[in-house]
Parts: sequence; structure tokens; C-alpha cells
Amino acid sequence: MSLKMEYTSLDGLTTKLSRLGFGGEQLGGYGWGKTSETEMVKAIRKAMDSGINFFDTAPIYGLGHSEEVLGRTLGVDRKNVIIATKIGLAWSRNAALKKTSPNSPIGRFADSSPANINREIDASLKRLKTDYIDLYQIHWPDPNTPLEDTLFAMGKLKKSGKIRCIGCCNFSLELLMESLKYSEIKTIQIPYNLIDRKAEKDLLPFCRENNIAVLVYSPLARGLLTGKYDRNTRFGLDDHRSRDSDEYFHGEAFLRNLEAVERVKFVAKKLNKTPAQIAFRWVLENPCVTTAIFGAKNTAQVEENISALGFTLPKEYIEFLNGVMQDAFY
Repeated sequence: MSLKMEYTSLDGLTTKLSRLGFGGEQLGGYGWGKTSETEMVKAIRKAMDSGINFFDTAPIYGLGHSEEVLGRTLGVDRKNVIIATKIGLAWSRNAALKKTSPNSPIGRFADSSPANINREIDASLKRLKTDYIDLYQIHWPDPNTPLEDTLFAMGKLKKSGKIRCIGCCNFSLELLMESLKYSEIKTIQIPYNLIDRKAEKDLLPFCRENNIAVLVYSPLARGLLTGKYDRNTRFGLDDHRSRDSDEYFHGEAFLRNLEAVERVKFVAKKLNKTPAQIAFRWVLENPCVTTAIFGAKNTAQVEENISALGFTLPKEYIEFLNGVMQDAFY
């Protein structure tokens, strides 16, 4: 069945944004277990053929490798897509060893200083094989650099034509409000899914009231909401989900999260969908959400996620899904 892509407007861009976006973290070849660059290139092309025109990456993903793969793959189609990348996470000098040891930890730290911004923008443009970035985002808050300095430097890039819109990622409402004192902020990128719903309290309503687009990452809770994992699941050391710091797959939270997964499975069976499609659709049904970003290692994962389009969740099932996790994450 051919599904029609859903699009929405993003203030500051003339091209409409697909409501599904392709995330580039896996393209870096680090932190997601075994990956095949050949298969991921096919996944990018499958996404484009399916109408996805929003691609989100970052220099930290594989120490620039994600941007390089995306740039090579898009080629002449670059003019038809919206590229988002980031600034604000840098890697230590000895992290270059990761190039020969893909599963080694990356030493990284926050750096949104004007000097790093001016250095990284040109490196990103080169890797992406483009002369402008549609959306340039602060990846993580940097406690050592005043927001005013960061946003002034990004504003200069916008005036020069190197970037078209400014966004931020992983900001609290307080940081977002402070940012708006110094610059137009067109987007915020945050984790949001059926399990992690903290943003519903204040951040999502604020963004809707102030015309700030919300880009959601981890709509499937790092794969947990696909229903493929249970309490016996173990990940290899080359997968970041093996770390105790992962909030989805460890401790008592993991057992509680599995209750949400069972509800997703129940609805999926009722509607003849996969759990991933139900979890994805639940995110897209929220009127505060502009675009949901997914990562994919192969074309099959792209196809499954795209099938979150073309249907709506009945109200009674939305309420059923909403009921399971509110107390835990509010």
C-alpha cells in the first residue's frame, strides 16, 4: 500500500517539513550495535523515495561520519531536502582513535562557544557537501558559555547565509525562555514518547503558544516500544542501551516500562498494526508535535515507521495508552 507523506510548515523555511524525519545517529556507526553503512545508505534513499525530506544529524555522531555519509548519499538531491545539524558537543583530541576502534567510548564535552561554532560550521558544511544548513541547533546546554554569546554567534552565521534557522535541543523551558531573549528560536528537539512524557507539563504547551516547532526524537523509546524486548534482553557493549544510565532498559523503571509496552501491543493487535506503528502514531497525534524523528539501520525499519502514516488512533485507544505512565513521568 502506498502511503502519502504528511507535511507541515516550519516558520523560516519555504519548503514544507515531512512529519517523519530521518535521524542520523546510527549513521555514525557507534553506539547502536552492529551496523552496515551499505544498508543505511539504502535506508536514506528509501526514506527520500517515501517522501521524507527532513534529515537530522550532528558532528558528534561518529566524529563527523554521520554527516559525511548523509552528504554523500543525498548528492544532487540535497536541494530537495531539509538538513538539520548541530553544535555544542565536542570530542576530546584522543577520541580520534575511535576512527580505528569503532566501539571505543567517545570523550565528549559541551562547547557552544563562538570559537567552536565558527570552527564547526565550516567542518559540517564540508562533510555535508553543501553551502548552507537549513536548521542549526544547539545540541546540549553548555554551562560554561553564556547563551547570549552562543546565539549571537549563530545569528551572525544566519546573516552570512550559512544557516537559515536556529534551534535548540534538550533545553528546559527555562533555558528556552532565556534563549528567546537573544534570538528567534524556530525549533526545539526533545525526547518524547509514551514512556517519557515530562514535556507535556509545560514545554509542549509553551511551544504551541509561541509558534516554536517541536521535533521529537526517540519516539520509540530507543526501540523499547517496538515490543521486541523483554526483561531477559541483553545488549552488547557496543550498544549504548547496555549502560546502567539508560533510563529505558534498566532497573525498576525497565519493568514499569514493559507495562506500557504491553498496552501498545494490545492496541496494535486490535488495529492490525505493529507496536512501533502504534507508538509512532501516538506521538504524531499530539497537536504540539511538528515532526517525529526515527533512526533506521535498514529499509525494513524505514518501511515500518512510515506505516505510522495513513491512519489515526481512535480516541478510546489514545486514552487507554495515556493512562499507563502519567503518574510515573509527571
